[in-house]
Formats: sequence, C-alpha cells, structure tokens
Amino acid sequence: MKFQQKSYIFLTIITTLLLSHTTSGCQANNQIKLAETSKITTVLQQKSWEEDNKFQERSLAIRQKLAARDLEELDNWWRKRNIGDPHKYLLPVILARLSVEGEPAGQLYNQEKTWKILLQLDKDKPSIYHFRSYLDVRIFFLFREKMPSEILTSYKNQLQRPKVLNWIKTGTENHMFMGRASGLALMDGSGWPVGDPASEATNEAWLRSELNKFLTIGQGEFHSSTYYGYSIGGLLNIYDFARDPELKKLAKAMLDWYATNMALRLSWGTAGGAESRGFDRNTWNSGLSAVAWIWWGDEIEVVEKMKNSSARLALAPALSTYRPPEHLRALARKQVPLPFKLRASHPIYYSYSQGNGLWETFYVTQDYSLGTLLEPTRSYQVEGTIRAQYATYKLVVRDPNGINNAVVSLGGTYHGLQATGRSPGDQYVQEKGAVIFQLILNDRDLQAGVPGRSHLVLPKRYGEPIKYKDWYIWRIENIWLCARPWGDEVNLQIPVSEKRYKDYQAMVAKGRKTAWVTDVARVADVGELANLKQALDRTEVDDSEWNSQGRLSYLSLAGDRIVMTYEQDGAIGDAVINGEKRILENWPVLESPYAKQELYSGLLEVDDPNLGKWQLRGKLNGPEWE
Repeated sequence: MKFQQKSYIFLTIITTLLLSHTTSGCQANNQIKLAETSKITTVLQQKSWEEDNKFQERSLAIRQKLAARDLEELDNWWRKRNIGDPHKYLLPVILARLSVEGEPAGQLYNQEKTWKILLQLDKDKPSIYHFRSYLDVRIFFLFREKMPSEILTSYKNQLQRPKVLNWIKTGTENHMFMGRASGLALMDGSGWPVGDPASEATNEAWLRSELNKFLTIGQGEFHSSTYYGYSIGGLLNIYDFARDPELKKLAKAMLDWYATNMALRLSWGTAGGAESRGFDRNTWNSGLSAVAWIWWGDEIEVVEKMKNSSARLALAPALSTYRPPEHLRALARKQVPLPFKLRASHPIYYSYSQGNGLWETFYVTQDYSLGTLLEPTRSYQVEGTIRAQYATYKLVVRDPNGINNAVVSLGGTYHGLQATGRSPGDQYVQEKGAVIFQLILNDRDLQAGVPGRSHLVLPKRYGEPIKYKDWYIWRIENIWLCARPWGDEVNLQIPVSEKRYKDYQAMVAKGRKTAWVTDVARVADVGELANLKQALDRTEVDDSEWNSQGRLSYLSLAGDRIVMTYEQDGAIGDAVINGEKRILENWPVLESPYAKQELYSGLLEVDDPNLGKWQLRGKLNGPEWE
C-alpha cells in the first residue's frame, strides 16, 4: 500500500512536471507564432501603406496632366466643329481642375471660370448620354457642396421626368455601364426624389443580371483595351457614392471581376491577349492600361507619354476609393512564376445564356505573351458588328526598359492592312508560343471581296528579317520570332501604310491559299542565332497534304506537335495538339494556375503564390467573398 502511494505520488509529480513543461512549451510556441503573425501583419501593413502612397502619387500625376489642358481652347474647339459629345473631352479637364484645388497646381486655375464653362456646356448640350454621365455624376458627388446653385439644380432635374428616363437607355455594353450605373448611383446616393422609381429598379435589375452573366458565362465586351475604362468608370460611381450597401457590393464584385481579367493578361503595360473591341499596340497608353497603371503601375514618368485620350480613363479610378484585391497585384505585374497558360471562353455579345461562344488561348513568359481567339462565324458583315474590332492574334514582346513593347498581329486583311479584326476565313491553332494560321478562300469569300492575302505585322524598327531556309527570323528584344509562310507570292511591305501604320512593316503572303507557322522562343532558352538555327532544324513541318486537304503539321521549338486541317466553308479548323483533338465544348470562362472560373459555376477563384486563395461567389441575393 505504501509502495502504491509512493508510486502514485511519484507519477503525479512527473505528470505535473511534464504538463508544466508542455504548457510552457505551447505558450512559448504560441508566443513565437503570435510574434511571427504580428511581424507578417506589420510587413503587410507597411507594404499596403507604401502601395497607397504610390497610388496617390499616380493619382495626382494624372490629375495634373489633364488639368493642364487648355479648357477654353477645348470649349472653342467643340463649338466650331459642333461636336456631338463634347462632355467626353471637356469633363476630364473640368474634373481634374476641380480635384487639384487644394494642391499647389490648383493655384494655376480659375475655378470660377471652370464652373462657368461647365454651366454653359450643360445649357448648350443638356442631353444625358453615356460619355457624359460617368464623369458628370462624379463631379456632382465630389463637389456638390461647392458648385453654383444653378448647376446643382440641373443635376436635380436629371432625376425628374422626362430626363430621368435617359438613365435607362440602351446601347453597347460600355454605354450601358456608363449610363445606367452612373444613373443608379445618382438615384440612390443623391438623397433626392426620383421621378420614375421604376427606372431605379430597372437599373438595379440590369446590374444584377450583368454580374450573374459575368460569373456564369463571362463578358460580351471582354478585355476591351478601348472600352474597359469607360465601363469601370460607371461602376466606380456606384461603389463610391451609392448609399445602399447591397448596391456597393454589386459594384465591387463587378470591379473585382474586371480587375481579375485585366491582371491575368496585362503584359508589362500592354493589354495582352485577345480582345473583343480593340487592339492595344501601346505601352501604358490605352484606356485599359491607363486604368491598370493607376492600380498597379510604378514609374510616374509614364504619364508624360500617355495620350490624353487614355489618361482621361484613368481619372475616375484615380479619384476612387476602390482598390483591386491585393491577390491580383503580383499577377498584374507578372511577379508570379512564369510561364503560364490561360484558356478562356466568352459569350455571344448581348446574350445572358449563350456562353462558350468564342474561345481564347493565352500564354505568357518572362519576355512575351501570345494570345489567339476563335470566333464561330464566317461573316462578311462590316456594319453593326464588332468583328472588325476583335484581336485574334496578338504577340506582345516585353521592352526590358519598360518604355515601348513590341506588338505583332497576324491575319487576313478584310478589315485593314494591319491584320486586326476577325477576317472571314482566318483559322488558328495555338500551343504555347507556336501558332498555325490558314486562310483558304472559297467562292463566297471571293464574291464578298475578301482579299487573297494575309499579313504578319510588326514594328519596322526591328528591321528586315533574317532568311534561313524557309524561315524568316526577327530578333525582337529578348525573343526570336520565326515565321514560315505559304502563298503564291511572299514579300515584305515597309511600311504597312504611309498614314496610320507608317511605323510598321508587314510580311505579306498572297494568293487564294495562304498559311503561316509562327513560333516564338526566348533568347534565354535557345541562345543566339546559331543555336536558334540548330533548334529550327529539329522542328518538323509537314505540308504534304496542304494543297489537297488543307492540312499542316508542325513540331514546334518547344516540342509540341500541332496539326490543323482547314475547314473550307467553316470558321474554325480541326486541330490536334500533342495527339489530342481540340474540343471547344464547355471551355471554362477562365482556366489558369492563378485564376479560375468554370462555365456556369458562379465562382471566381484567384490563387496568389504568397497570399493564398481569394474567392468571389455569386448568389441569388448578391455576391460573397471568401
């Protein structure tokens, strides 16, 4: 008994010591973890503070640039020419000047004159229209306490009949985002009575439908370097000025969706990859990239070279409280592991149910990005269509100095010598940096006037190509562009045209049947020209069945086997990539290592290598974030 008591006491002491040691060890571990967490939080807060400071610097730079324009000269300009949408040109200057009033630059401008020009503009062009609305509404909310009473009354009248009905106008997608979203912000945020409450309800219903569309089948006016900034400007009005928290959530969800798509394809200041309406050949100098610069840019000097037509689209984001999710920052700056590939599908332009209607492939490395687009119709329509505005092949080559990226296009010339737009008969297949393109005209094409020629268009500053066997080779910054054309005649056209594209050259393939293989390789991967020639000798081109069946096969520099059989009367060729037939049915809206959205899923996922996952989910009562 005594032995058992002693044993029990001994065990109790040992257990107590062990528990004490374990407890103190856990406390120590917890303290270490808390210290580490606190340190990480401090670092993130410091980084966030630094990023916001840089944002404010970019914001001020944009506003000063626009404010410096001669407002009186602009006012005289539109009146002499009877411009139909003068607000598009004058409001950016007016808003910029008003916004710098508290800055040293504000002393340069007479604000009384600024208000006077705005008042007269409203009297002479009283109609409410899209290009007016997105900045006009922002001026109201930011300066309603300072504006002259006559201007304030004018805004109040915009919510009474008959003017209030202008806020439910239709048009292109960006027209509605500018007009309807801005009108909804004014109706909800002004605190004034609305002369037609159904208009407010209609615009909210439309906004909810658009978000549902984006999160299930994608966007009709996808990745437009021309119009993205206008749509974003309208949504920012709801985010910044609506009183209803649910409306703010809807706007934030859509802005996050826009920002994700921008970040995925942004190529060092150029809108990389396919576009629905536009073809960005600039660096930090399109509507989309100007917005991207405000959100994720760096060098302030960029503003000096930015066109006013681009800079004005950065103005609303520069004055907004909205910031894209931090999970997108590294992706936008391409500070994530590269290369990566993106597959994406897009809906029919206006449809809310017809998804998976266009198909995009995008590939990005440290030195270039390449995107192609497939569209399912062989259409000859040139009016009332956006086919002339598609970007179906776009190669963006990074300028190591960050000043002027090189941009290359390849396609038919139905919509212009620059080989942009969806030319009837153009057919592509892409795997990584390699593309097979074909254009074989049928009788209907010829009757419709489709030119028997296809162009590879690139900046002429890179000089004439090096000829090696059947290949034409250009060294463009840190990549090699290799092109192998087929046609009755192949020649170099410098420049593409003496006017708009005088700085570009075109390799031209002529004939009823033309085709191309293009392949892109990084100098870091293949080395200098002698090594490239050896690598090209290891590729394989099989055109033995091209004349009879329209079939081309290519083993690429990266080792991928690509085969295309042309569809003579169709719009998309049959393609086989590494032995697998290309099947376009049910492509995801987005599929990449860093952003995913399955077709009809209602769920957008972003995965940052350092920050982890971020999710946006669409539900019947509104969006949710995780």
